[in-house]
Amino acid sequence: MDDNAWFKVEDPEEYGEDPLDFDEAELTFLAALRTRAATWRMPWAPSGVSRPEDDSSLLVWVSLLDEERSLILGEWAVHFYGARVRAGKVSDQLFNLHESPERGYFKASGTAVELALRCADWFERLLRRPVVRAEWLSASKASATRWEFADTGEALVISRDVPTDGPPPAHRFPVRP
Repeated sequence: MDDNAWFKVEDPEEYGEDPLDFDEAELTFLAALRTRAATWRMPWAPSGVSRPEDDSSLLVWVSLLDEERSLILGEWAVHFYGARVRAGKVSDQLFNLHESPERGYFKASGTAVELALRCADWFERLLRRPVVRAEWLSASKASATRWEFADTGEALVISRDVPTDGPPPAHRFPVRP
């Protein structure tokens, strides 16, 4: 089995919690999502399946990383409620979502398979976006760093004070193709 399989189910028993129990719609959603994800031809990213703290939905998520720096750049999640989903960029450790279209937020209704395919397409578009690390230098070392989507310049993480009206970054390094 592939060690980097997409959307593995977390084992809550590792943390002393009750095991996850999935209903038929959730199992159908997961099977369709995993089948579609298995066809992706892109670098792997951490992903998982769990439940939010309130157990209100099935939660599937992906994280974008700068592996060289061991830094999480952002997480995106789907909350599946049987016949509807909410999806977007994660806003906190409880996997609440930024509910703005600018952050990729959407809601949809449909069958479990329809929703899984729509969510798989959404995750794939996200994971295909190129990410770069822009660095501003001071005395030959990075004084400020911004990780961003290269296609839009949308900032993911900012370290230190990035100049807003000063010179462009001295370096731009690809993080994800």
